[in-house]
Amino acid sequence: MPIGETTITLVGNLTADPELRHTSDGTPWISFNVASNSRNWDKTRAEWGEGNTLFLRCTAWRWLAQNAETTLRKGTRVIVTGALRQFEYTSGDGVTRTGFGLDVEDIAVSLRYATATIHRTKDAASSQGDRPATGAKDDPWATAGAGGYDDKPPF
Repeated sequence: MPIGETTITLVGNLTADPELRHTSDGTPWISFNVASNSRNWDKTRAEWGEGNTLFLRCTAWRWLAQNAETTLRKGTRVIVTGALRQFEYTSGDGVTRTGFGLDVEDIAVSLRYATATIHRTKDAASSQGDRPATGAKDDPWATAGAGGYDDKPPF
């Protein structure tokens, strides 16, 4: 992300199954809504109550979009990090309105109320986002003993 971006982390639940789409040049992208509820202590009733709900439209691109479409389903509790964006649109009644969305940098499934099994994708080992791939020979941690390092502590 460029310097000066307003980066936020959002925790909430997906409101629907994400649907993978492609641009005219074939670039995969996905959008989904996350509902984030706050909980407040109600002193008069001496119990926790629901606060306001924030609905935020999130958009992810390329390999992140493909992985999200495979993994995420309606109701999944997620942790989403990205750049907050402001946009204008015209509503059905012709009024110009302002909305907010999140350009997703990363998505994780929350383990607070669920478990997950990790399946590394084929290109995950050879690619870090849009950065050039580095081979295992360049990574001293890729295999035991490579570059003189292993998993044993030096003491």
